[in-house]
Amino acid sequence: MDILVVGAGIAGLTLAAKLLQQGRKPVVVERAEAFTDRGYAIVLYPLGSSVLHGLDKYNEAMASAQVGRTYEVIDGKGSLLQDVDLSMLGGEIGPMVLVTRTRLIEILHDAARGADIRFNTTVTEIGQAGEGKAQVGFSDGTSGSFDLVVACDGLHSHTRKLAFGSEPEVFDTGWDLWVWWAELPEWQQDKYVESWGNGRFFGLYPAPGHVMCAAGMRRDHLNVSPTDIERAKPFLKDLFAGMAEKNGTIGRSIDVATKLYAWPMSDVRAQKWINGRVCLLGDAAVGFLPTAGAGANTAMRCAASLADELSRVDGRLVPLALEVFEKRCRHIVEKNQNDSRTLAKMIFVDNAIIAWGRDEIIKHYPMAKFVKDIINSMKQPF
Repeated sequence: MDILVVGAGIAGLTLAAKLLQQGRKPVVVERAEAFTDRGYAIVLYPLGSSVLHGLDKYNEAMASAQVGRTYEVIDGKGSLLQDVDLSMLGGEIGPMVLVTRTRLIEILHDAARGADIRFNTTVTEIGQAGEGKAQVGFSDGTSGSFDLVVACDGLHSHTRKLAFGSEPEVFDTGWDLWVWWAELPEWQQDKYVESWGNGRFFGLYPAPGHVMCAAGMRRDHLNVSPTDIERAKPFLKDLFAGMAEKNGTIGRSIDVATKLYAWPMSDVRAQKWINGRVCLLGDAAVGFLPTAGAGANTAMRCAASLADELSRVDGRLVPLALEVFEKRCRHIVEKNQNDSRTLAKMIFVDNAIIAWGRDEIIKHYPMAKFVKDIINSMKQPF
């Protein structure tokens, strides 16, 4: 079976590694020249870790990860609304950990060694005639014939546009996150904190050696770019002054920032996952907001599920395997995406009365129940 994977991200590399375990050597094309960015932090739930177990990479990932034991939600003035002992999650199905995206990519890239990975290469055209192979042209002037093309090239997938034409459904909160890494040796390394304010959000997420910081605000309220670090830092200090008075780490994290990255809080949902011998996977099919930390985990599970269905067929029966794969995964993935969207509506609030009501609910709603809901979703097989 000749398989092309477009995109060497989490979904693409997971699929390539699983195919190699079957004795199949996929071609993987990646538009970047190399894996160079530091990336953001990724939460690994046991549902994602199970895929790493299957690749014999679990121990390696855990050696580069930080186990989370405490999660706190504070209000816009820094007062505690509720804290959660995350051992209730880990005790039943395994720990929740934080790892940098860059490190996870390195681990998956190592698992996918043996695949034909081509950097600085994109797909320029896809043709499908009858029931034959997909004909693909590449940016380097070469071309190839494939039994299967899997688009794993992200929220704004160019391959999706080439093969499907129609635009995906977009859910946009109207907010942006500014994300950066900070060296905060005084911060408790197993504690995640999120501040849900009125028109503002702040999060601290420790990974080994440093802490990922995230500041959220409405996009239409911005009058400065995160790339202008000299103006952006005073803007953040002023925006989060109330929180910083009670939690000095928030102020210090802004002081030590050296580079800020903008992350629009929007996602996509493709109308179709399959067109002939072309299949969407990961963010190209269903992109996730970071609110529930489910995106990477879901992408890895979907990649493993697709590889599983492909293990049962030859090149001729690829369309059947794709149909079964979509029936197996789509309803669960879209349910998880809906949960992330619902949580985003609770977090990204820009109304004082609504924010007050939300905070009152959080004070009395048992977060343990929310964690139990996560556990139950992990027990639902793909």
